[in-house]
Amino acid sequence: MSRVTVVQMPRSGGASDAAIPSFNFLMILLTFAGAGLAIQFGIGGQKGLAFVFVLAGWVLSLCLHEFGHAFMAWKGGDHAIAGTGYLTLDPRLYIDPLTSIVLPVLFTILGGIGFPGGAVFVNRDLLRSSGWQSAVSLAGPAMNLVFLVFLVLLYRLASADADTIRAVLAVSALYQATAIVLNLLPIPGLDGYGIIRPWIPDGARAAGDQIGRYSGLVITGLFLLSGAFTRAIFGAGLTITANFGFAPQDVVAGYRLMRLW
Repeated sequence: MSRVTVVQMPRSGGASDAAIPSFNFLMILLTFAGAGLAIQFGIGGQKGLAFVFVLAGWVLSLCLHEFGHAFMAWKGGDHAIAGTGYLTLDPRLYIDPLTSIVLPVLFTILGGIGFPGGAVFVNRDLLRSSGWQSAVSLAGPAMNLVFLVFLVLLYRLASADADTIRAVLAVSALYQATAIVLNLLPIPGLDGYGIIRPWIPDGARAAGDQIGRYSGLVITGLFLLSGAFTRAIFGAGLTITANFGFAPQDVVAGYRLMRLW
């Protein structure tokens, strides 16, 4: 999910020296890998490790999602973004307390939905065309898809009797799938709206931008007040994971494992 704002004017410089993964990103990657190996070899408490694995994987995907927005913006003409740190995949630069921490935890408790979170600030006026503006919004969900494919590969490499690691991979995949579905909805503030935003009339765009400021509250209201909306998102996520080869029973087992309550 990317926010639209006006930032500083571009300055010279390339992305090559600004796209080195941060120490924080590498530590989260190491945590994800370490928890996965510990689960695979039966080291430590499985429920606690499952929670750490799923949470670390979610933060990794958040970093990749926002990096996708930032990198595409840089390619599209917003060269100032190379100086913001967004290309370092540092989660501290993407986190919004409400959408990245409070709401994802809430929806984990309520039903295992990958709530879109994080933000990068892109100066769309610097992008070369409307097509690039749409591409910047699309790049985030595309990175969620890349991470989902990565989880598919790990799932297929796991042996058939490795129940726990297959379960946490499956529920991680569900989070990615639901995040993709949510992000692609044409609701102001989400990437689906960002994709179509350059192509809608100015009046509708201005109204949508106003609504987009409260997108987190709008989506929260939809989840809390509309069971049909929640079931539709969850069902779409299950359909995607099933089509990618994840067994539904593994998804359920993984969700039970990563819950600490």
